Amino acid sequence: MSTRIHASHFYVLFGPPLVHLLLLVTALTAISGCTTSKQTWTDWKTDAATTHQVVHVAHTFPASEAAPTSTIFSPGYAMDDGARTSDRFDLAMRNPDFPRTYIKAIHIDLAGPNQWVHVQWTGAMAEYGPAGPWHSTPGRGQPEFDCDDVQDSNTVDSFCTPKGTFLVAGFADHLTLTPQCTYVTWILHAPRFIAMHGHTKLPAKPASSGCVRLPVEAAKLIHNNSIAGVTLVVIDGKWTRPQ
Repeated sequence: MSTRIHASHFYVLFGPPLVHLLLLVTALTAISGCTTSKQTWTDWKTDAATTHQVVHVAHTFPASEAAPTSTIFSPGYAMDDGARTSDRFDLAMRNPDFPRTYIKAIHIDLAGPNQWVHVQWTGAMAEYGPAGPWHSTPGRGQPEFDCDDVQDSNTVDSFCTPKGTFLVAGFADHLTLTPQCTYVTWILHAPRFIAMHGHTKLPAKPASSGCVRLPVEAAKLIHNNSIAGVTLVVIDGKWTRPQ
């Protein structure tokens, strides 16, 4: 008796071919933001060489006359500190010339549907620094607040991403109450606790409680290469309330 199974029988018994299933899972994972294709600094350069893309994308940062908001550093951090990590987290995306080469400024544009984030590098290896843009998900806002208004957006418990000019206030591996938020770069520490961080869900509309969600690889790059009290964060753009 033959044990050979015809391809059509395999389909009936086991469902769609494995390759189709794997492609479906990969696509769904990518859409949900659950995966990151880059883990190290070298991965960015390798990816750019393979796809014939330029790593560094020129971006004009908006001129701002406003002085950076006074910085309250997160515990364990002070002026000129880079991020430190513990178990399960790493600094593999830190450029080899850090801290001489670092992220000088980060621009968060609140305009939908992408809420783009760009970064600007400085130092001897600045030309090799990936600059974005990366899609982000900012604060959704409480009903009684208009997150497009600078004053409202800077109100505690408004669920807005604050507009203005800030200095990085420190780092964390993850948020204590929501550990799925990883590679945290603080924009404001106490009492507002607003950060940029990696997240598994990145809807194309404001959806967070005020933080800026990023793809994990972008959050890790920013976390690994920013400097507390030095790296500037500029947040502007037309925020639109999600429907």
